[in-house]
Amino acid sequence: MSINGFFLLVLTLLVGMFGYFKPQVRVEYLTHEVPQFELDQFVIYEINRAKIDRFFEGGHGKHFEDRYEISDAKFTNNSKTMFESIRADKALYKENLISLDGDVHYVREDGFQFRSSEGTYDQNSSRIQTKGAFVLTKDGNKVDGRHLDYNVNLDTVSADKVRGSYQLN
Repeated sequence: MSINGFFLLVLTLLVGMFGYFKPQVRVEYLTHEVPQFELDQFVIYEINRAKIDRFFEGGHGKHFEDRYEISDAKFTNNSKTMFESIRADKALYKENLISLDGDVHYVREDGFQFRSSEGTYDQNSSRIQTKGAFVLTKDGNKVDGRHLDYNVNLDTVSADKVRGSYQLN
């Protein structure tokens, strides 16, 4: 075997080994969205010249480009004639629509309140809606049903499959 043949054989073996043992290039992409910032145990106030209009509280909050995701959320509104607040285990706040999930509890200053497992609050139209079951109470009166639609501005309630008990004085 000539020296040229030997080097040609070694070169062929090296190229073959490189092709066989070539490192696999794996591109792994980030599969979840990264928030712009996160807050723990926070309160955000909206203040006008005379008073605090609204404030938002949360156990943990994430701000994304188009929305807020909040756990242990509480939204309080002091800008209307009656003080009101709504809280839930989780909330998604996007374009003046608050989607609430888990132990939703709405309370108004005059004692009107309801509970549900989920709901949405549209700040533009001042409407609170639930798709599932709810329990509404005020002054010892109790109403339960499905698909609650409460208009805060008009103080009107509509629902399906309603059952209630009232205390007559």
